[in-house]
Amino acid sequence: MAMASAACSCTDGTWWVYALPALLGSDTLCAHPALLAGLIFLATVSVALLAWATSPGGPAWTNGRGRLGVTPIVGPRGLPVFGSIFALSRGLPHRALAEMARAAGPRAKELMAFSVGDTPAVVSSCPATAREVLAHPSFADRPVKRSARELMFARAIGFAPNGEYWRRLRRVASTHLFSPRRVASHEPGRQGDAEAMLRSIAAEQSASGAVALRPHLQAAALNNIMGSVFGTRYDVTSGAGAAEAEHLKSMVREGFELLGAFNWSDHLPWLAHLYDPSNVTRRCAALVPRVQTFVRGVIDEHRRRRQNSAALNDNADFVDVLLSLEGDEKLGDDDMVAILWVKFKSIAFLACLTAHTSQFSTAHTCRFYSFVSGCRLFPEGKKKNKALSLKKTYCTCI
Repeated sequence: MAMASAACSCTDGTWWVYALPALLGSDTLCAHPALLAGLIFLATVSVALLAWATSPGGPAWTNGRGRLGVTPIVGPRGLPVFGSIFALSRGLPHRALAEMARAAGPRAKELMAFSVGDTPAVVSSCPATAREVLAHPSFADRPVKRSARELMFARAIGFAPNGEYWRRLRRVASTHLFSPRRVASHEPGRQGDAEAMLRSIAAEQSASGAVALRPHLQAAALNNIMGSVFGTRYDVTSGAGAAEAEHLKSMVREGFELLGAFNWSDHLPWLAHLYDPSNVTRRCAALVPRVQTFVRGVIDEHRRRRQNSAALNDNADFVDVLLSLEGDEKLGDDDMVAILWVKFKSIAFLACLTAHTSQFSTAHTCRFYSFVSGCRLFPEGKKKNKALSLKKTYCTCI
């Protein structure tokens, strides 16, 4: 009923746009092309404004799907054409969304609709609603950004549409990469990476007296990922190994920046060839050949190595696993390049987070022990003793 009344009001309000050319006459319009173009522009703007004004949630919700349920979804309309895209460009997005939900009323906290250009979006601040949204199959597919599509991510597990292909990738990853037996088989490699990291830290400490932990943690994380995914480790202390590792890190860093950059054409497709402040298209076109050359070289090397021994053991890396797949699970080279590149980038991202966390916890532990070494228990101050006990517990946890 609400949809019908909205459609009627929209149609009644735009009748004058179609009646105006009839009043002016065809001869007048043919004689004045500028007037005809102005009428067409006026009609388009009028219809767009009326559709925006009658659509809670903004221009991306103009087809009325925000009112299909028993309870309509509330939300800010934003601006015509752009929606709430500028509200999200100021400050932290999650705080901007929380402020928008507060301004839209109490119902918006449970579920709020808004538009980011042509992209319809919903946000929930209610745990029960968020749980239902995340568990519903309607939200199983992940929208593919333009940068992700150009960087071959559309064929990888992170962006592939829900279906048989995605389930096959998930089964291969859970069975051959993250299974307990496979993780345990790479334990000697992780121990070697840890020992090499400690030796490099000790050498830097002996040479300069101070140590920058982040490069050592990142190098150890990189070697751990390379060993489990590609079966290769770099000696970052040597010239060739350090140069190759730096080349790989530069590709990963560029890919992260492209995926994280806000691309206006993802939400306003008509801007694709007009406005690209982050140069996403040009940078993707430059990065993809480098990635394909590197990953295809790794695949070819594994193929040559597998000609001598076709058996797959527990120490095999993820490239060997993909090459050993047969039948319906067999993948093409393009799919393997995309999967290996995305798998490497995903684990590298987690490794970077681990490196930052390890750096923070190590520094905080050193500060705590320097505090404890000069601390004495105060018999008259139980609160100080309690605070010290809490710090000891925290230190044990980290």
